[in-house]
Amino acid sequence: MTLPPNRRAPLSVAEFGKSLARLDSGARVGVAFSGGPDSLALLILAAQWAAKSPRRFVIALTVDHGLRAEAAAEARQCARLARSLGVAHRILRWRGDKPTSGIQAAARDARYALLGDACCAEKCDSLLVAHHQEDQAETFLLRLARGSGVDGLAGMAPSRWLDDAQGTPLVRLLRPLLDVPREALRGVVARSGLTAIEDPSNDNPKFDRVKIRQMAAVLTSLGLTPQRLFDTAAHMARAKLALDAQTEAFFQSSSKLYVTGCIELDAADFLRLPQEIACRALADVLQYVGVSAYPPRFEALMAVYEAVQAGELRRGRTLNGCKLVMRGDQLLVLRELSAVLVVPPLPIKVAQARLWDGRFTVTLLKASKPRRLLAVKALGAEAVRALVASGATPPEGPKAAFAALPGLWSGQKLVAAPHFGMALAGYSFDADIHAPRRVGQS
Repeated sequence: MTLPPNRRAPLSVAEFGKSLARLDSGARVGVAFSGGPDSLALLILAAQWAAKSPRRFVIALTVDHGLRAEAAAEARQCARLARSLGVAHRILRWRGDKPTSGIQAAARDARYALLGDACCAEKCDSLLVAHHQEDQAETFLLRLARGSGVDGLAGMAPSRWLDDAQGTPLVRLLRPLLDVPREALRGVVARSGLTAIEDPSNDNPKFDRVKIRQMAAVLTSLGLTPQRLFDTAAHMARAKLALDAQTEAFFQSSSKLYVTGCIELDAADFLRLPQEIACRALADVLQYVGVSAYPPRFEALMAVYEAVQAGELRRGRTLNGCKLVMRGDQLLVLRELSAVLVVPPLPIKVAQARLWDGRFTVTLLKASKPRRLLAVKALGAEAVRALVASGATPPEGPKAAFAALPGLWSGQKLVAAPHFGMALAGYSFDADIHAPRRVGQS
């Protein structure tokens, strides 16, 4: 049983085209295609949209997670469905060992990584996914049950960047059907005469999303229709944009990002902020400096905020891979050294650029002995003391951040420390701050 849709005619290709235009999809699009009713409707509409212009290109991308015995056969069925629509198709397989816990989250991460890489290979401008109005309503309820704030209750965004594991943007992920009721998509499939693949997990009551669908009649009787929930998520999304703008204004006026990757916040300005903006700013800083995919838990975040208010950070506090400390009238947030020291050494070769510790893009331009194994790892306190004693010029910013900076090492020998302007003869090594876009999109 699914949430009761708002009855309406099948979505037309003209309406679909307008949605793509609003989202600025580009002419080359990939479609995440599982063969289910929703993704089949999306692919049918995309194929019809592409047929209206020779410039347009659509490719269907099916991920075989290898988690069910039927998955390979279903992927082949997807290929046949795409072929019947005149659409190019690729099967993307999740290879390697699978985790024994957190399998759904791991499968989702693997799926998007595969889809992003495939879109890059096919030179796609965007990746389309088939989330619709009921999906947004269910997402709102799931996050409400988890106690989410404004950001979570804003639901899924119509557009966001899909990044690789290093935080580098791969392709824009678009949800052109997000405001479309499920019924309008099922009508597209029925009109086509094609038969979708039904995933049995969509009816498995062990999943919370399925439990919500099974409560459809009760929710509707209380006025919690998919349309009402969708509209509420939209209200929250508008509120989120306003809060984000205020938070960004604070960063522009009252923060400083040093070349060492640490951030200073003007404490007086910070404490004058409304609590919501202050907590958002603090969460963003901790997520960035701490190289975390997610902000800290709200309870821990509030504890730090209250400590700042009470003036209790003179001796420092750690959270989310960061150290926070008050220095004069500044709140300093820097990478926690103990978190960096456990990062495995990062092998690097000449002419290679890599991301180290999620904070720095490191590039080896030259090495006097290119065949010798070189690796990037933290300088550590001992190397910093030796650099200072040798007369090397330290970078601008708090000394407490120096030990967590990257160095180029040959075994136990430091051969380059770019922030100190140090490099042995024959070596050229750079390290620039990696500053990804604001995170937290759904």
